[in-house]
Amino acid sequence: MLCFAKKITLAIQIVICTAIFIAPIPSTAQESIDLKKFNQIAAQVKELKKTDLVLSLKQLTVYEDLLSALTIEQNLVYFKLLAEIQIEQNRYKAAKKTSNKGLIIAKRLASPSILISEILYLKGFALESLGDISQATKEYKKGLEVAESLHNKIQISAGLINLGAIAYLTDDYKRSLILLNDAYNIAAQTDDEELKGTVNSELGIVYAYLLQEEQSMAFYQQSYSHFKKAGMLLAAHNSLNNIAINHNINEDYQLAIDVFKTIINESNKDSPSDSMYSVYSGMAWAHLKKEDSNVEAAYQYSLMAKQYLQSTEKMDVHLQFYFDEAYILYKLDRFDEALTSIAKVEDILANQQQLPLIKKEIYVSNLNLKAAVFHKQEKFKQAYELKSRVITLTAKLYENEDNRSITEVRLRLEAEQADKQNKVLHNQQILYERYLDEANLENEVQRLYLIVSALIALAFAWVLVKLLQSQQKLKVASNIDPLTGVANRRSLMKQSQQAFKQAQGKPSYLTIMLIDIDHFKDINDSLGHISGDTILAEVANIGAKMMRKSDMFGRFGGEDFMVCLPKTTLKSALEVSERIRCGVNQHVWAFNKLEKVTVSIGVATFSGDDDLISLIKRADEQLYQAKASGRNKVCG
Repeated sequence: MLCFAKKITLAIQIVICTAIFIAPIPSTAQESIDLKKFNQIAAQVKELKKTDLVLSLKQLTVYEDLLSALTIEQNLVYFKLLAEIQIEQNRYKAAKKTSNKGLIIAKRLASPSILISEILYLKGFALESLGDISQATKEYKKGLEVAESLHNKIQISAGLINLGAIAYLTDDYKRSLILLNDAYNIAAQTDDEELKGTVNSELGIVYAYLLQEEQSMAFYQQSYSHFKKAGMLLAAHNSLNNIAINHNINEDYQLAIDVFKTIINESNKDSPSDSMYSVYSGMAWAHLKKEDSNVEAAYQYSLMAKQYLQSTEKMDVHLQFYFDEAYILYKLDRFDEALTSIAKVEDILANQQQLPLIKKEIYVSNLNLKAAVFHKQEKFKQAYELKSRVITLTAKLYENEDNRSITEVRLRLEAEQADKQNKVLHNQQILYERYLDEANLENEVQRLYLIVSALIALAFAWVLVKLLQSQQKLKVASNIDPLTGVANRRSLMKQSQQAFKQAQGKPSYLTIMLIDIDHFKDINDSLGHISGDTILAEVANIGAKMMRKSDMFGRFGGEDFMVCLPKTTLKSALEVSERIRCGVNQHVWAFNKLEKVTVSIGVATFSGDDDLISLIKRADEQLYQAKASGRNKVCG
């Protein structure tokens, strides 16, 4: 995790500078005074490095030659702060070396310290930035073990965030969501705005990987808000950068340019080279792709980005730059130069093993661009061979594209939970059968005592009845969402699957509706989760009342509900959806700060879909359209 902080006034900075740098250290007595001030200076550095890395580094390194006179704990604080500053400056090799020094000193501690966990995380981040994902993962796990042994919530959450980031970098989106959501829940129990900002930022990234731009944008905006509360300008700029990149992805290029300009205007000498590279690179892409494309401006911004390229040790940044540069040069008809940049992309990728999906995509895009250059140069045979290879690789690249769907990830997570519940029920059934066997056992001794045997049989029969009743209650409970009283995901999917098979077999109409409560997170934040739960239950009640006996209405997850309507046309389903939307919109809520609640609804009808999941995905796409077009709407 990167550390930032509240701004301190220029006057305070001047006083600090004067105290540290004007006063000489000629004697042992003066040295002793400085050593006593270390904890105070360390606290000042912790705050100051959030806004002025150069000054904070100068204050800290005053103690570089006095470390032997400091305590072990103070040494760890020194190396932790130094590594944090080096990471902020994108000096990852130096940060790795500094972290190692701190960990060597930590071996002299009599008992574990949370500082060990923090330094391990810093070393892991340095390794991750240098491309050593495997070793970074090991350091993160070590740090998490220390944090868990000390029951430190903040550092436990930080460790989960680090491992969650590793998971999405290696295409394991399911694990990433689990780890980051766990970190999010822990962070919510703390007052640490930096931690909350970091976990929201990482969730924004993983949702962007899953092509869920709306959720991604919401998390980025939350991270920006938390970092601003913490006074962390550099981290807040990073969140703005992510927001601008999202605008580029959504083809809102002018919005992206406006956000990038805000970062440039607020940047200073401490702004990390990685971040400034990303800003100018994003500006280049926006000018290139906007409706009134300006290739020359894009090239100029690309040159500005290149100034920061030499200052970063991240190979991923070099990789993205040379690909973007090649594309811009291609647009400028500077084909030989474009091929030079394409060759640099090939060299970088050739030195990496087991490429994650994002880098495989860059590899294929690079080949495609190379084919386009050859075509422009009238090297048609080479262009044809490369284009054929691109087509083959693209087919392989996306043969498991469904795994990138957030819906698919959710369904698989829910399926695993349902399997666990089924296993519990199965074990209960075995237990009940064992009781029944014992009740029916007869031997020679039992025959001699018929009355006793009869009583025992009756007793076991009574126990069996109670256990079977309990099993029935468990089965009912496993099918009902305890909060809303409607069907839970497991039951809903099971019934919907049966309806889907019937629709496939006949064939007949089948329609799926996905209902999402608008701005539900804001409602929770402003009214509290208890009120949020009340609203969830009431929305479920409103929807369930409008269903037929054959319809399946249930909670899909979080603030989402799903409805399966057998033998229902799209037109009829849209009418039902509109009634639900109006019912929720017109409902009077008993909350002073809440005027009304609205829902957005997406509708899709069976039309030769291969499976239920693909039908749900189409409904989810319609839901996205409803929310993107202003919410409180029905789309189908």
